[in-house]
Amino acid sequence: MSKKILICDGDSWTAGDLIDPELFGDDMTHVNHPDNDQYRLPRVWPHKLGKLLNVEVSNISVAGSSNDAIVRRLIPNVMKLLGHYNSDDLFVIVGWSSPERKDFYFKGEWNSWETLYPAQLTQSLPNKDLEKCYKIYLKYFWNEKEFMNRYINQNLYLHYFLKSKNIDHLFFNAFYESSALDFDDDVYKKFVEVGVSGMRENTDIIDDIKKFNGSESYGEYFNSANPYIVKEFLKVTDKVFKEVSFRNFLMEKGLFSSPQQHPNDMEHQLWAKELYKDLKDKI
Repeated sequence: MSKKILICDGDSWTAGDLIDPELFGDDMTHVNHPDNDQYRLPRVWPHKLGKLLNVEVSNISVAGSSNDAIVRRLIPNVMKLLGHYNSDDLFVIVGWSSPERKDFYFKGEWNSWETLYPAQLTQSLPNKDLEKCYKIYLKYFWNEKEFMNRYINQNLYLHYFLKSKNIDHLFFNAFYESSALDFDDDVYKKFVEVGVSGMRENTDIIDDIKKFNGSESYGEYFNSANPYIVKEFLKVTDKVFKEVSFRNFLMEKGLFSSPQQHPNDMEHQLWAKELYKDLKDKI
């Protein structure tokens, strides 16, 4: 049976970082504004892939999203669609963000989920207390042991949720940004010194996880991650994961050179064609 709708979720590599110049000029704070959708969405890979597959697309991704938000957003959207479609009608694609991004529910000047971006120099925070909290978080709580464990569990949770609903799906990594560091008190100076806001070169999240699987340093590296869980995660990657990240796919073609931070229209088209090769017989 052919699919009727393709549901895509992710961060700016799926949502796009493009802004309508006639409506918003160069003000990127409006990238996720509903009025920007008609400009942004046709220029990114989900829409382009939908045209290749001749299928309707629901792109629910959000620029700046964390993986926490992807899981939190995708499940209720899938449940809602199951009220109108059969599971055989749906196909889900998730473009995971870099895993170090972390969501907290903020109750203060406003009430909402807020994302911290530890691999980013600037962070919009409303008061001095939160700035102090952010620095403490970076110094003591931001580390690979935490965000890698979280990333593994997010993949397992979402995979088995979709499997329980008999919904076919494909996962891929968009990019890998962070590098675990030992922060001193001058957090922002350390950011500048090591250039942590840049993306990781020639590596991927799965590569980092695989190299520690079964090694002597495994327990120290993953700390609370049970080796059986990691092995299960690697089995899942073999079943539903694209073997290359979006960014590395472009770099292997000699594209996406520094300081570029997002794929352009042509690079989105190339990724759509790459995914089409994987999905043309499944959708």
